[in-house]
Amino acid sequence: MKEIIWSLFFVVFTHLVFAQETDTATVLVDEIQVDVKNVALSSKGDTAIVDLFLISYQRHPREFKLNTYATQVADSKGNFHLYDNMKMGKVLVLLAHRQNYLHYFMEEDIPVPFQIKVANWTKERGRPTHVKLVFEDSKEEGKYVEKVVEL
Repeated sequence: MKEIIWSLFFVVFTHLVFAQETDTATVLVDEIQVDVKNVALSSKGDTAIVDLFLISYQRHPREFKLNTYATQVADSKGNFHLYDNMKMGKVLVLLAHRQNYLHYFMEEDIPVPFQIKVANWTKERGRPTHVKLVFEDSKEEGKYVEKVVEL
């Protein structure tokens, strides 16, 4: 009998201990989960590369509308920098094209790779520390959500 009680105690206790773990690399805003995949500098150190995964948890597919000029990468000093190019799934947006928004059709529970590259990155800036994402709220058209994701 004692063995059964101890076994049950062990199972319940370990379940409670594991339930206390948190995932610091995951951010959820407007039913979109943002996972940090990788943060790196190019081999020459002149380009910062940030790789994320975006996952929609809405029951229905949604249009994701990202403001490209407001979405920026922060350096170690807290200064934000514009992208050179960003890619979400197969959609590529170059700064030279002067495109204000990136439109992407997101489906429920399907991770979408999202990459931002910032050119002319100097070593004095260090590694990127934050990404500021600005996108349209799914519930209210014309309202934009700003979320700073720690890298």
